[in-house]
Parts: sequence; C-alpha cells; structure tokens
Amino acid sequence: MASVFSRRIGRSLQVRLYSAAARPEAKEPQLSKQGAKLTKLPNGLVVASLETYSPLSRIALVAKAGPRFENGDNLGVTHCLRIAAGLSTQNMSSFGMTRSLEQVGANFTCTSSREYMFYRVECIRDNLELATEVLRQVTTAPAFKPWELTEIQNRLKLDLAILKSQPATMVYDLLHQAAFRKTLGNSLYAPDFMVGKYSREQLLNYMKSYYSTGRVALVGVGVDHEELVECAQKFTPFASAATAADKATYGGGEIRVNTGGSLAYVAVAVEGPSTGKFGKTGRLAGKELLHAAVLQNVMGLGPSIKYSTGGATSLLTQAITKATSQPFAVSCLNANYTDNGLFGFFAIAQATEMEKVLQAAFKQFAAITKNGLDEKEVARGKQQLKARIAMQQEQSENSALDFAEQALSGEQLVSPNDLFTFIEGITTADVTNVAKKLVNGTPTMAAVGNLSHTPYLDQFRK
Repeated sequence: MASVFSRRIGRSLQVRLYSAAARPEAKEPQLSKQGAKLTKLPNGLVVASLETYSPLSRIALVAKAGPRFENGDNLGVTHCLRIAAGLSTQNMSSFGMTRSLEQVGANFTCTSSREYMFYRVECIRDNLELATEVLRQVTTAPAFKPWELTEIQNRLKLDLAILKSQPATMVYDLLHQAAFRKTLGNSLYAPDFMVGKYSREQLLNYMKSYYSTGRVALVGVGVDHEELVECAQKFTPFASAATAADKATYGGGEIRVNTGGSLAYVAVAVEGPSTGKFGKTGRLAGKELLHAAVLQNVMGLGPSIKYSTGGATSLLTQAITKATSQPFAVSCLNANYTDNGLFGFFAIAQATEMEKVLQAAFKQFAAITKNGLDEKEVARGKQQLKARIAMQQEQSENSALDFAEQALSGEQLVSPNDLFTFIEGITTADVTNVAKKLVNGTPTMAAVGNLSHTPYLDQFRK
C-alpha cells in the first residue's frame, strides 16, 4: 500500500512539473511593498492601514476613551463596557452577532489600556465588510438592554476575584494610583462598590462623550487601504461632546496591601517620559522617550532566553544576585502615556529577602548617576531595543494598535525603520543624562503580599 501511494505521489509530482515546464509564461504575481497609510474622513474617523498581503486581516476600532477619562460618578465604566462589547446592538442581537462571526471563523475581542478602548476582529480578508460592520454596530449603535446588563454583573465580580489572585497585576495598578491619584491613576477595573450600579444611561453617556468625532480610529493590518476607507465611510461617530481632559499630574506616594503569604511584590517608579515626540509634555522632554527605552533594556527586562535563569547582562540582576542567594525576579518598567509616564522597576522575592532586593536595586540606579554607563552596555541596550520592536511588529495585532495610537495623536505614522534610525543616533551621554533626570525624581512605591520585611518608601530616602 505504501509503495502504491508513493508511486501516485511521484506521478502527480511529475505531472505538475511537466505542466509548469509547458507553461513558461506563467509567473508568480509581483506584490509591491506598501507602507502604512493614513486618511482622515469627513465623518471624523481616522483610517490607518498596512497592507501585508496576508490571508488574515486584523481590524480594530480604537477610541480614546480609556479609564483615565472616568470621574468619581462613573468609576469603572470602561470595565463594564469591555464586558458589554458582545451585547445586542440596535440592529443586531448578541446571538446574531456571534453566529455571523463564527460562520466565517472570525474572532472578536475588546480590551483597554489606561487611555484607549480597543475593539478587534480577526478574520479572513474576504470578510472585511462583515468585520467592520460588527465594529460599527458595537461602537455607534449600542442598545444596552437592561436585562443583558443585569446578566453581566457576575462577569464583573469574576474579573475582580481574578485580580485579587494576581498580586503582580495589582501592584502595577496600585503603582499608577499612588503616582497619579486620578486620570492615569484610575484603575482598569471597577471598584467593588460600583458592581451592579451601572445603568444603560451611564454607559451611553460615556460612549457619546468619548467615542466621538476626532477620538476614534479604524485601523487594519493585512487589508487594502481603499477598501477599508470605503467601509469606514459608513461609520457615524457620535458628535463631539467630551470636555477637555485633565492633564495627568504626577504626585508620588505609597500604597501597601498586606495579603500575607511567602512572597512580596513591589514596584518603585518615578515620573517618566511621555509619548509626545517633541516638546515638553511632562518633567522630561518627549524626545527622551527612546533614551529611557534604551536605559530600560540596559537595566534589564528579565531573561532574554526562554527558561533561562540568567539575565547576566542585566545590571539589576547582577546587583541583586550579589545581595541575596534566594530566588527573585526583577524587571525595569517603563510605562509611557500621551502626557506623562512612569519609569522604575518591579521585583518579586521571598518576603524575608525583599529589603535586600530593594536596597540593591536602589544602589544600582544611584551608581549610574555617579559612574555613568559603559559604552558596551548602551550598545547592547540599543540592539535589544531594536530587536524587541522588530519582534513586536511581527504580530499584526501590535502593529494595528500602534498605528491607532499614532493616528489619534495627530502625528504622522512612524515606521519601525524610522525608530531604528533614531535609536542608532542615541549616544551613551544621552542615556546617562536621562538616567540622572529619572533617578533624581520623586519616587512612588506600591507593594502587595507579605510586607513584614518590606521597608517603607521614606526609609530609602535616609
């Protein structure tokens, strides 16, 4: 049987080879390389795309409507909107939407950052029209039927229960709360006291205010730009009603949540650079964003090799290894937003060892201000940063979200090659100077876990 099967395969291969030889004029179609494209439509929608000729398209409707725009009366409303993304609209039932997407093998998700809401559909590129129609219905014609809102309250409770079981996520959230109080300090999660209190009117009012003209973008990767523009013209974003957003003001502070256990989770940060490309948007100039990104890679983002316990080139890992023989994890953090940011480190260690870990990390940052950085360390940091950017751009999802944020900021789209050129021009002096500015800032600290041996922030200032 195996020999018969092999002969059939051989004859089939010969026929295909003969057919190809008999038709020398047959050639593979030549696909021209295309860059990112940006179009602003009269309806107020910004359209950005990158044609990759992939059979799979990724389309996202992005609104500048993250939790930083919440106030005391609607805290956590964006968390509720994330969960409500798949509910019925004015023209499409929840069941009908789910069935339509499943019939074409599409995937629909909704996520958020502190500044943006992301509605994404992944589908075969022939189904672009269906994908954009679902996005249009969900973001411009929501229904928020009372009985459906009642049913999703348990999802809010589940998310909050999961959050409490993830101390690393809690620390990152609390760090922003301590640093900014409101705006960027607003949590990605609804507070317990708001569960069950979100109304249809509250959700609609928020969407009408922030899913409005000039605040939404339709982006796609693996799509034809003209086709995406044609689909985008059917959108009718809400009329602009949002008031000027409060600037994210850094304050600094400390939040501690003692939950017991054997581990301590601690994050320490100072005011960092924003994503503003030029001019001064925070304590640091916007152009220093990539300088800080190089510094982040020099200090270390954890092991670069899967399953490796090394990270031997990481300055933070080297310093802490000398201070303790117990297991630990440490990573430099660099969170950047439109008008402010955070820069620091995050550490996990045995509760009894956390004081040693924090002292070693503080001393390593202080050493940079005194001794500067080595040329080889900065060169390594630059190469690692370029590699991380390239690897992230390999995922179409990351490209789409990056285009959306750039499009909504009003700037031209910056390609990875543009970033690589800028990174190559960064000098050791640039990285050392931004390090000195950062280290001299007012610190913020958030801690969760067994904090019996975790010093308070003011104890490091002595």
